[in-house]
Amino acid sequence: MIITEPQVTPTGLYNMSQAAKALEIDRHTLARYAANGDIKFRVRKVSKQKLVTGSEIIKCWKTMYL
Repeated sequence: MIITEPQVTPTGLYNMSQAAKALEIDRHTLARYAANGDIKFRVRKVSKQKLVTGSEIIKCWKTMYL
C-alpha cells in the first residue's frame, strides 16, 4: 500500500487492475479487500466487468493506511 493518497479522479471508473495499480497492491489483495467489504465494486451489466470509483479507492486507502 502506498504512503501517499492515490492519484485518481474521484468520479472516474477503474477496473480491478487499475485500482490495484493505484493502490500499489496485487490484484489478489484487492480481491480479498473486496471480499471483506473494504472496497465496493460495481459490475457492468453488459461485459460483467468489475469497476470501482476513484472515491471508493481513496476511501479504501484511508481505512487501510490511516
